[in-house]
Amino acid sequence: MKITECKIIQEYARLSDLYGDAIETGNHKKANKAYDELMAVYQQIKAQGALTSDAFHELLSAPSMGTRLWAATHYLAISYEESEKVLTALGEVSNCLLAVSAKTTLDEWKKGNLIL
Repeated sequence: MKITECKIIQEYARLSDLYGDAIETGNHKKANKAYDELMAVYQQIKAQGALTSDAFHELLSAPSMGTRLWAATHYLAISYEESEKVLTALGEVSNCLLAVSAKTTLDEWKKGNLIL
């Protein structure tokens, strides 16, 4: 793996974790900022072809719920089955706003409403 690829995936993990924490604590300004930065990093990962890398795949089992949520979302087109397992598990977490996001993501993907 290229060093820049490794760094950009680490940044993706950091930002997705930050996003998840901000959502769970109700800090919409922090969440919106993290989201904007995360989407820019995602575009870089996508442009480099790093979505299929082992390093990105490992994010599906990251300790951070926010990271697992976003990695599974962005991995849907690569492996629906793996992503579905992660999103379903996240969707079963009680009293968690990210659980709602996970359920909604799966529902919208099944309807064909997500463009990644």
